Amino acid sequence: MIIEPDTNRLILPDIYNARDMGGMRTISGKTTAYRRFIRADSPSSLEASSIKALVDYPVRTVIDLRSESEVLRNGNPFIEEPGVLYANIPLFAADPANVSDDTMKMVVDNTLGDLYVYMLDYSQPSILSVFKTIVTSPTDGAVLFHCMHGKDRTGLIAALLYLLSGATKEDIIEDYSSSFQYIRPLVDPLIRANPESVHHMYRSDSTNMILLLEHFKRKYDDDIRGYLLTIGLHADEIEQLKSRLF
Repeated sequence: MIIEPDTNRLILPDIYNARDMGGMRTISGKTTAYRRFIRADSPSSLEASSIKALVDYPVRTVIDLRSESEVLRNGNPFIEEPGVLYANIPLFAADPANVSDDTMKMVVDNTLGDLYVYMLDYSQPSILSVFKTIVTSPTDGAVLFHCMHGKDRTGLIAALLYLLSGATKEDIIEDYSSSFQYIRPLVDPLIRANPESVHHMYRSDSTNMILLLEHFKRKYDDDIRGYLLTIGLHADEIEQLKSRLF
C-alpha cells in the first residue's frame, strides 16, 4: 500500500479519503505520530486485498460514525474481521439519505458548519463514547474512524484530536478542506444528480471548519481539555488520548 507523501493518503483502489493523521506539526514544535490514527471515508466497498493492507498497516480498531441505518444498508467489512475491534458510534441518528429528517433539513437550509456546531454541542455522549473507545482500544496499532465521505462526522472528530495535539487552527482548516478534492469520484455523481441548493453538502468548504472553530472559541474558550472534561472524559483519559497522538 502506497502512502502519498504530501497528503498522507493511503492509496487503495476502493477508498478515497483515508489519511494517516501523522506528521502534523503542533504549536509546541512536536509532530503527531504515524500509524496511530487514520481518518477515512466509508470502507464498505473494500475488496479483500485492501482490507488486508489496512490490517497489515496495522489497523486494530475501527470506529464507524455512521447511523445504524447506514451500516445496515451499506455494511462494514471490519465488523467480522479477526483481530480488529469494531465499534458503531453514530454521531447523530439521522440517515443522510433521508432529506426529510430534521437534521438533514438543517444541513440543506444552512451550512455544514452549522451541523458541526450542532454535533459539538448536542452529540457529546457520542463524542465521549468515541474517545473512551480510543482510550481503551489496543495500543499495538492504529485507530481508523470514518463516516460516509470522511469529511463531516469524521472531520469533527479529527478536528478535536488535532486541537488536543496542539495543531494550529490554520492547519486544521486546511486538513478539513482538502477532503473535497479526494472524494470527487464519490460526490461528483451526486452533485450532477441533485439541485444546486444542496451542492454545499458534498463539499468541504473551509468556511465550515472556520465556523466550528469560532464557535469552539466563543462557547468553550478554545479549551479542548475543558471541553473533554465537560463531556465526561476523565483527566487521566485525556492524557492517555493525547499520548496516542505522539
